[in-house]
Amino acid sequence: MSALFARVFRQARQTFEYTSVSDPKFGTNLNALRRLVDQLTLADIGLDGSLVATDTFQRPTKAPCTYVGVFENDCFAMSVFVLRENYTMPLHDHPRMHGLLRVVSGAVQICSYSELARRDADELLVGVGKGQRHVLVAAEPEKIISSSPGDCALLTPTERNFHEITAIGGPAAFFDILSPPYNTASQPQYYFYRKVPVPRHLAELEPIGSPDKPSPLHDDERPRYVLETIPNPDHYYCDTVHYTPPGFMDYEEGTAPPPPYESATDRPV
Repeated sequence: MSALFARVFRQARQTFEYTSVSDPKFGTNLNALRRLVDQLTLADIGLDGSLVATDTFQRPTKAPCTYVGVFENDCFAMSVFVLRENYTMPLHDHPRMHGLLRVVSGAVQICSYSELARRDADELLVGVGKGQRHVLVAAEPEKIISSSPGDCALLTPTERNFHEITAIGGPAAFFDILSPPYNTASQPQYYFYRKVPVPRHLAELEPIGSPDKPSPLHDDERPRYVLETIPNPDHYYCDTVHYTPPGFMDYEEGTAPPPPYESATDRPV
């Protein structure tokens, strides 16, 4: 493990355990965390390069995705996913979450979507797929992210919180931090989705506003889609690799983390 990874962990605690989203300091802490995550490598996390070797994914029984659970408490979770070359992790959501995604080996293409307007199923698509969730979203520009320093992706509860991820040019591994984690009582269930045609009334939908307060979507020219929930895709399954956590992750909950910086130049601004 590296000193950098210890600083990432401490800053994650500072951001998600000791700062509420409504606190003005939250944005500062999140940006400080992003700057640290931007620098992470597979070696910093203490994982072997064989995890992302092409030969590893040529075994007949190998799953298309490998999951490594790094850390989880009630406030945030850290993990690593390794994807087979050209494999796409299906389109899914991150409800009410903040997240950071850092490629630590190889490269991925990310197709992200931001929710525009929330309607219940009967109102959104009359007579179609009752009992399913439908979400009107705007497509964000596709991104190719590699393990180069400074190439970290960020999602928020309202921006880029639906995405699919494809490994390109070989197997790829990415490290992520999600807050709150999925496995908490207050966290909504996640869903997988497919894109469906957008009805005319949705293509032209604008949130209800007032004449003196124009809709923020009035000039939004991003492509729009409706996402429809689907069952867990059969092709998406993972094998797991045990992770031995470093000593700095062994702490008592409720104790404040030490500063994540080592010198004055590392302090959040």
